[in-house]
Order: sequence, then C-alpha cells, then structure tokens
Amino acid sequence: AERLPKRRGPKKKPMTPMRLARFQHRRLNANCRERERMKGLNEQLELLRETIPHFSLAQKLSKIETLRLAKNYIEALTLMI
Repeated sequence: AERLPKRRGPKKKPMTPMRLARFQHRRLNANCRERERMKGLNEQLELLRETIPHFSLAQKLSKIETLRLAKNYIEALTLMI
C-alpha cells in the first residue's frame, strides 16, 4: 500500500451554511473590488491612449502597445532635453 505524504498547514474546517455564506459574501466583495480596479485601470489607459501621439486611428491600441508607445515617447522626450 502506497502512503500519501502528510498534508501541511492548518486542517480545513467543514463548510457550515454560515461559513459558506460568509465565504460567498467575501468572494462577491473581492470580485466587486477587482471589477472597480480594472475599470479604473482601463479608464487611465484610455486617457493615456488619447495623450500619446500615434498614427493608427482605425484600430484601438492594445494595453501592451499603449504602454510600450508611452515608454518610447517618454524616452524620446527625455533625449530632447
């Protein structure tokens, strides 16, 4: 018979209805905070897209393209000083 390794860390308590409700409530709150965080991040990226000069007006820049373009723009401005 093969022995399983001992589990580390605290033992998990069984999910009572009250614990489950608390867990679900915390999860909902965390999801709401994450949605708000992403909304704020996307709003700021949109402002950055409008601020940095770029030539592709037909297609919106992706997040990574926006950040790379901003970095290159800042570097170019720094060299002009």
